Amino acid sequence: MSKDPVDIQHEERIVWTENIDGFDYVRESLTTEAGTRARPVPWHGAGRRVGYAILKRDAPSNDSPGRFTRRIFWVKEHDRSERPDGVYKTATPSEGVDPRTVAPGVWGEVTERAWGGPLPSSSGTPVSATLQEEMARVHHPDQPGASRSAAASSKETRAVEQGVTKAFADWLYLHEVSVPEALGAAVGEEFKRWLWANNEELIAAIANVVARRTTLPEQPPSTNEQ
Repeated sequence: MSKDPVDIQHEERIVWTENIDGFDYVRESLTTEAGTRARPVPWHGAGRRVGYAILKRDAPSNDSPGRFTRRIFWVKEHDRSERPDGVYKTATPSEGVDPRTVAPGVWGEVTERAWGGPLPSSSGTPVSATLQEEMARVHHPDQPGASRSAAASSKETRAVEQGVTKAFADWLYLHEVSVPEALGAAVGEEFKRWLWANNEELIAAIANVVARRTTLPEQPPSTNEQ
């Protein structure tokens, strides 16, 4: 999710519906479909809502009249607050932020408390556990002006691998995928590739079968006497 300050510039205050002391991190999302500026924002996704932003009275609607852009904070059933020893015992989901860093007009950040340990960054700068950022660190570990030891690079790589694994696990929780569906999709893709590579041979084989089945039998010699 892009964290553009313009998207939250009209916030007046943040309402927490649960005590944030119980959360090392919460998930931060943006909706553009809120029907009011101040009433509680409905949450129809997975998990439960634990907070939302209230807009100023003069906050403009977005491109859709009567619809407002507002932040929602939520948790899922396998987050650390619900399962301390679960998949997010360390690291955070891609939307995860420390609720103590949230303020009106200020995006949340990932802290060591939210991460559950030292952040995977040699600079100490808070980072978001998004898949794109983590993969970028894997493929481009040495940025201009940065000096990293082999040990630090190895440690960061392990942290990245862990973050990617957890991000994929989180995706699976959000998207129900059955084994037959996955296998069916894989078989379908492979069959399409095979057809694309062998279409000429397949057409020729079909033509031969059709030709054999449509060839008229030879006519027996005529027995009519002249």
